[in-house]
Amino acid sequence: MMKRILALILCGVLLLACSHETDGAGEKDSSELPEKKIIWMALNDSGHILNAIAENQGYFEEEGIEVRYIHVSTDADAFEGLWGGTIDILSNSGTNLPLQHLSEGLDITIFAGYLLSGCLPIIGRVDEKWNGIDDLIGKTMACEPNMYAVTGPLLDKGYDPVNDIKWYNPEDQMDRIRAVVNGDADYALVGTPLNYEVIRNPNVKILTYANDILPDYSCCRALALSSWVKENPNTLKALLRAWIRAMEYYQTHHDETVAYTVKMTGQSEEYVRAYLDNPRFNLNTGPMKSSVVRAWDYMDRLGLLSPEAKKIDINEHVNTVLYKEALDECQKLYGEGNPSFYEKLQVQFAENNQ
Repeated sequence: MMKRILALILCGVLLLACSHETDGAGEKDSSELPEKKIIWMALNDSGHILNAIAENQGYFEEEGIEVRYIHVSTDADAFEGLWGGTIDILSNSGTNLPLQHLSEGLDITIFAGYLLSGCLPIIGRVDEKWNGIDDLIGKTMACEPNMYAVTGPLLDKGYDPVNDIKWYNPEDQMDRIRAVVNGDADYALVGTPLNYEVIRNPNVKILTYANDILPDYSCCRALALSSWVKENPNTLKALLRAWIRAMEYYQTHHDETVAYTVKMTGQSEEYVRAYLDNPRFNLNTGPMKSSVVRAWDYMDRLGLLSPEAKKIDINEHVNTVLYKEALDECQKLYGEGNPSFYEKLQVQFAENNQ
């Protein structure tokens, strides 16, 4: 049904700067307006739930931004657009791929997040027993070793997961499921949108999830070229304020969020609920610097980064200032309506972004 987990990517966000009043904020000073009228964002086939909420609830409009979407066919196309300057922001491309591109010379900055953890299932045949991740050793896994949510904890256990596991990585993630069914692989890890396909397949079962192996592993971070981040701080803060408000809405309007996501993706409600109803599906707007640094360390130790990575300080490529300013502004403007929500985000920021 899907060509790839990142195929048929909904891509692109067009932000148009305006100078009208925002709800509760009064008229914006010209120095606070977004510097740039156009911002592109690559999204995958699970949609971008915070965008869907922000659009339907009018948060983008209040921030003076309009969102429009185009399509790219693969995640590689999205990064090619970022390299070439035709895409400004990526938000649904995981953490492993951005870090690999950073190690290869793409000067990017992570400034926020989308998913802290998706519900990525590890599956086996229906008669497969599961005792823990040690079961993967010596077996065939339909996945890539750059999925550090699995290989990182195995590394911590003293294994050499890149070589102690046989990796089978067909281009189409549906073929990962078929590989388990056909006996070409013992296990498979598939992306969040594939939950619907896994649940419907009577020949496989979910053994565990990536987040159960490595909690808060950092699924999808929001990033842009470092130069773009430096040139457009107000544009990014406008986007982040809309996302933070969308996060608040998401906490108390689950069914409405499902409906918005169905509308955005064109998928059925059953398809969307297969991941959105899963408690492991954890939306998170913060940069989560600690999780990003941990991911970088795992990938470096696994030998999955370029040799040039040794010269890179990952801390210099995570901007926590813009998110904190946006969070403080939202708390000041909207905090009275839900003080516990903003207090929780402030605590989470303090614990994970030093």
